[in-house]
Amino acid sequence: MFLTLVPLLALGQVQLDATVDQVRPQQNILAYDISVSVPDIGSSIVATAEVEYEVVSGSGPLILDFDSAFLIDSIVGQDGRRYTATVSASLLSIPHWGNRGDTLSVSVFYRGSPVNGLFIQNNVHGNRTAFADNWPDRAHYWFPSEDHPADKAFATFSVEVPSGWSAIANGELISTERLDSGRSIWNWQTKRQISSYNMVIGAGRMAITQMGMVEGAPQSVWMFPEDSAAAVDGPFKRVTDIAARYTELVGPFPFAKLAHVESSTRFGGMENASAIFYSEGGISSGRMSEGTVAHEIAHQWFGDAVTEQDWHHLWLSEGFASYFGPLYYELVGEDETFKAAMVNARQTYMASDDINRPVIDVEQDSLFLLLNRNNYQKGAWVLRMLRQEIGDQAFFDGVREYYQTFRDSVALSSDLQAIMEDHAGRGLEVFFRQWLLQPGYPKLEVSWDETDGEVTVVVAQVQPQAWGLFDFELSFDMVSSGRRSRHSMRVDAQMVRASFDISSTVESVDWDPDDMLIVEVVEN
Repeated sequence: MFLTLVPLLALGQVQLDATVDQVRPQQNILAYDISVSVPDIGSSIVATAEVEYEVVSGSGPLILDFDSAFLIDSIVGQDGRRYTATVSASLLSIPHWGNRGDTLSVSVFYRGSPVNGLFIQNNVHGNRTAFADNWPDRAHYWFPSEDHPADKAFATFSVEVPSGWSAIANGELISTERLDSGRSIWNWQTKRQISSYNMVIGAGRMAITQMGMVEGAPQSVWMFPEDSAAAVDGPFKRVTDIAARYTELVGPFPFAKLAHVESSTRFGGMENASAIFYSEGGISSGRMSEGTVAHEIAHQWFGDAVTEQDWHHLWLSEGFASYFGPLYYELVGEDETFKAAMVNARQTYMASDDINRPVIDVEQDSLFLLLNRNNYQKGAWVLRMLRQEIGDQAFFDGVREYYQTFRDSVALSSDLQAIMEDHAGRGLEVFFRQWLLQPGYPKLEVSWDETDGEVTVVVAQVQPQAWGLFDFELSFDMVSSGRRSRHSMRVDAQMVRASFDISSTVESVDWDPDDMLIVEVVEN
């Protein structure tokens, strides 16, 4: 990964288009053609990676992320010329360059045992398997790449596997070939550009169940035979319906197919484009939930098709999946499940140490530490509050335009803001700034006093000064003789007050009754 750090910025200086890391500006990777032979025994692979790229500027060389643990047999250009490369600090430097606008390619022939990124090992049932697990920048541990999400490319995979194995990868299956030895070759190819962290292969003895079609894209479940029946009838039972609901709500299904694959990923689920990998431990133990499955399917639109341009905008991936995953239950009329998931997300965020850092956290240079409650749970709540702020029509129209505009590309938080402002018909700078660039959330001390047919409500923001003040609409129900009346007031200062006419004595007040805010209320 190529990481260029900008000077650390004070809270007030950070913008919604902040970029901390970037791809190499002199080159643009267009396509990878990767061949991998998985051995019958051991973990040493024999592989070839052809990398096609465009010369953007400069005089080279071509620089790729690549683990120096591999033995490179040769590097050959498209003209047959051989090149001597320099390998240092996980960087492969190839003196192969042309003129601005040229499209060139080189092929790297290599062998060795991957130390990360691709794992050849026994599964939970003691059977041999091979699975890639790239997030965030571990693809270069098994193939040379621009290991950054912003440089999307097409990918072709040729995976040779032992007898009796099946092999999965991104894109659609082009062909399979059975060799005289009993081994087989599986050829997969993407029709859409995807990020390197999404480029995977997986192989082993698998039970494959076809689950139907969504817009011509086959949906399938690939499980270890021991786990297949329970998985298909359990957390994966509604995968086709989930994908169809998102297609109807957001836009066309992003890829040629979607396979749900039991694997050795270190995550509960990893949203690899068109080939989601799930934890073998979660599936074999029965702990895998449909909520996790919905989350990973939502990623096909948000994170895979539309990808964050900079790691520090990870909420555009994880926040969207953490909201649209639960949203499936609202779409099918299971409102209580949706609400419970959102309340749990809020509680998880508010109980975490992440509350003292903003969502767009330019000071965090550990990519794994970005997998936090800000980018997941708070990110989901930013979307819930945005929907409440601008209304369903503007929100979902904006989401659809965001997807259509940035499909197969990358985006920043400022891009989402601009589209949402167009659909809301007003500026949303305050909303996005406070929820994405400020840490924490509003902590309120509230009181109310009733005199002469009028109730005066006083609200004070008492959160830590470092969090800043927030500007939001606070709804509440006044309860009189068991009847509720809905009211609201704008909280846009450290202390605000508002008066309301009443017809009978108020017995209690229910603050944020519909659970639409990340807010903590203490009544004096």
